[in-house]
Amino acid sequence: MQKNILKKYLAYDGQVSVIVLDATDMVIEARKIHNLSNVATAALGRTLVVSTIMCSNFKDTTARLTVQIKGNGPLGNIVVCGDGTMNIKGYVTNPDVELPLNDKGKLDVKNAVGDGNLTVIKDIGLKEPYIGNSKLVSSEIAEDFAYYFVTSEQTPSVVSLGVNIGKDNKVQKACGYIIQPLPECDEKVIDVIESINLNISSVTSLMTDIENIDDVAKTITGDNNIELIDEKKPVYKCDCSDDRIQKTIIALGKKETLNTLNKNNGILEITCNFCNKIYRYDEKQINDIFNNQK
Repeated sequence: MQKNILKKYLAYDGQVSVIVLDATDMVIEARKIHNLSNVATAALGRTLVVSTIMCSNFKDTTARLTVQIKGNGPLGNIVVCGDGTMNIKGYVTNPDVELPLNDKGKLDVKNAVGDGNLTVIKDIGLKEPYIGNSKLVSSEIAEDFAYYFVTSEQTPSVVSLGVNIGKDNKVQKACGYIIQPLPECDEKVIDVIESINLNISSVTSLMTDIENIDDVAKTITGDNNIELIDEKKPVYKCDCSDDRIQKTIIALGKKETLNTLNKNNGILEITCNFCNKIYRYDEKQINDIFNNQK
């Protein structure tokens, strides 16, 4: 099985930033963990791809990203978190939602997500995290992030995301790219890139036909002299731990925790949303947690 791979480039003599990602393994792993339906796989998969690309721009490994898509569709919320080490995780509220294909014969991500908002939180070690918000303009994820970049970060961007699920209901390809003109980029270069990308209907088909990511970058920019500047190998990995869960319990408060304990036959169960790992505590353990808190 291939590994997830992300490559960053500069095109047109440093005028354009290009990031291309094959995240097929990551999306397969997410689907397996959450038992995702096809449409939930597409929605979460696209969000995982764009979030991973955004994390690749962190200069500090301790920097953290949280993406929240809150729609009124049956899928509920989509949440993806990642960090500068390229560990990515995510979940959807209702992973088993199934919808008929849309009128184009595609997975109906739009109606699964519904109308709503996109929030991006970046914690890069400053006093306060950066928080950006924008509305969902199509609920297809890619267009929503393109709108977010131009309205919240003032960065016009080509955003292409895709998850292809075969007739055998297996994820065949999950991938995407973001192209962003840098300051002082020539308008003619922007026109060329826009023209090329208007004629690319499916990023998954493109990256299935062209397996070499370097060639994909050349194709989507029209620049055969593209410069590779970085390469990363992101993974789907949850960083939940007993220590983190105990901090959550302390934040809940002893009285509330013991009340919950008594309602559940003396056992408190907490399930991690991102990896479905279950943490169990009895009354003695709960008392120890509060007695030993720092």
